[in-house]
Amino acid sequence: MDNLTSNLQKFFNFEEFLDYQRPVIEKIMSGRDICVVMPTGAGKSLCYQLPALLRDGYTLIISPLIALMYDQVDSLRRKGIPAAFINSTVNFNEQLQAAEAAARGEIKLLYVAPERLQTDYFNNFMRRNPPEMLIVDEAHCISEWGHDFRPSYRHIGKIAAETGIRQLCAFTATATPAVCDDIRTQLQRDDMELLVAGFRRPNLAFKVIECEGRKDAKLTALKRILSENRQPTLIYAATRQAVDEIAQLPGVTGYHAGMTPEERNAAQEYFMHDPAPVLAATNAFGMGIDRPDVRRVIHYQLSGSLEAYYQEAGRAGRDGESAECILLFSYADRYIHKFLIEMNNPPPEIIRSVYRELYWRTGELPEPGELEVTAAALKDDIHGAKSDGQVSAALGILEKLGFIRRSARKSGTGQLRFKGDITRLRLLHQEEKTQRSRFIHRVTGHFGIKAENFMDIDVETLAAVAGLSTEQIKRVITALNGDCLEWVAGFSGRSVALTDPALAMPDFNDQELSAHLEYEISRLDEMVNYARSGRCRQVELIEYFGEKSDSWQCGCCDNCAGNSDMARIPGVKAEDIRIALRCADLMNGRVGIGKLAQILAGSRNASVIAGNWHRNCCFGTLRHLKSATVEKLLRQLSESGDLEKVNRSGYPCIKLSESGRRKLLNSGN
Repeated sequence: MDNLTSNLQKFFNFEEFLDYQRPVIEKIMSGRDICVVMPTGAGKSLCYQLPALLRDGYTLIISPLIALMYDQVDSLRRKGIPAAFINSTVNFNEQLQAAEAAARGEIKLLYVAPERLQTDYFNNFMRRNPPEMLIVDEAHCISEWGHDFRPSYRHIGKIAAETGIRQLCAFTATATPAVCDDIRTQLQRDDMELLVAGFRRPNLAFKVIECEGRKDAKLTALKRILSENRQPTLIYAATRQAVDEIAQLPGVTGYHAGMTPEERNAAQEYFMHDPAPVLAATNAFGMGIDRPDVRRVIHYQLSGSLEAYYQEAGRAGRDGESAECILLFSYADRYIHKFLIEMNNPPPEIIRSVYRELYWRTGELPEPGELEVTAAALKDDIHGAKSDGQVSAALGILEKLGFIRRSARKSGTGQLRFKGDITRLRLLHQEEKTQRSRFIHRVTGHFGIKAENFMDIDVETLAAVAGLSTEQIKRVITALNGDCLEWVAGFSGRSVALTDPALAMPDFNDQELSAHLEYEISRLDEMVNYARSGRCRQVELIEYFGEKSDSWQCGCCDNCAGNSDMARIPGVKAEDIRIALRCADLMNGRVGIGKLAQILAGSRNASVIAGNWHRNCCFGTLRHLKSATVEKLLRQLSESGDLEKVNRSGYPCIKLSESGRRKLLNSGN
């Protein structure tokens, strides 16, 4: 056993690497800077975690989301691997302890939010104790051409250069060649090697259904699909209104950001634990949701880009079994996304008007500081602004260009006082029969006579005192305000400060803003072109991300199925058919078509290794054929009746039919 494999077993208890992991790890171990583009589920994290554990010092990982950071560290700690994170949820003393532990070598993997690098303490810490390696996770966030740009990512390259970090590696699941070029430029590592792999998903059958004409064409198509059979299904829609409309269908649950936290949590629990959930959601749903047996992902409307589409569609079939990715296409969807793109890329005059208003308001402050003002409050003073969202987008652009700074989102502190006799109020509501009574009884009991005068207090504190959620507190306060209490809400949002309070008007390039708008629209048009393409759907996708397709075809999308000769599969011989039938017989209905194809072709993806299928006697018996070809063969045998479908604990599996058994016996096997 080689050293890398033995350490893989030692630290992670995995016996073998997944496809593409070893080449990435070997490049990192050689000390090279590398930009890795691999889809979610391909095992990217281990590619930098294992090398980090084999180094003397600590590795610093930049991660944009607190939830993802927490999940990574929690998973590592459960394996006994020393890891920690530093973000806004950690108090300063704990941050100091984690940083110093990393400097002493007691913490091997230290996760931090990108904003943390710009703080004086952490910047000085990195200069004194530079990490062995800097990992930029979700690296597409560094590029304004990416789909989730984060201004704070732009400082990473400069800080890495100033602190003398020798090795810098970037990882992302969604980046086009243009975004990869920008990642290398922004990180100031032009020689960074690029590796793109793992985008082929032969178990996914991509399909586009035209829904032009009638207004209800999409809803009719969706009803038809859902009526065929009930299985774990995720339906993506572009707007909350569309989600609410779909959720009216029998057996469909909705999820979007406009729902209360309790409603969203209930929808997540339903999706994760129901045997065959059907959930309609905006793209707010998905991050951190890892259900492997999703059999269908349906896009009710176009995504804004192929990056977003592939990431969402790719949540299907992560168990390696066959799954469908269906797009209900209407050209009218383009107008919805074009409108959203234009709102997120406001014209230069709106951006200048927003800055001018901030400049005037800053001048009215009694002393230099931050403005506590929301996009909604600014909108009424911005001539020509079409929505709060457009003003918010203008603030984002000004922040990206470095003309303003915005704080982290905060709920703010309001002022609360109860009217009337506090003791009487408390006695009246002592039985706590309703949320309102519970709130009144517990808050007046906690604060006593002090509650007769205005108190500075935030919603989170009131929630803790009353034993209610923050959403319940907000509803109760709204209902009681002006009755038995008075509430003056504090500022809620992100405060803003000018980076140069003396600058009356910023100077920026209008043409660059126009170019970015055109780029966003071009990405939308690439999505439309995909929907109208006659080529293999997966070839369109993998080539978009820069992976070479060569002569590979998925064999199962609507275009491949419609254009291929199902009676004869090139490269497949009679012996291959016998092997497929014999192995289907040996498996005896334990796996589906997708998994069996991967086993026969000798795939080493996550689901095959995790299930120990690589130790099965059938593993790799058709490795001379591509996974897509094997799956195509199995589908043909299923359609001809030689394989039959069986239900095994709710999973669609296959086994040898009587006709297949006769064919196998007649062939002498």
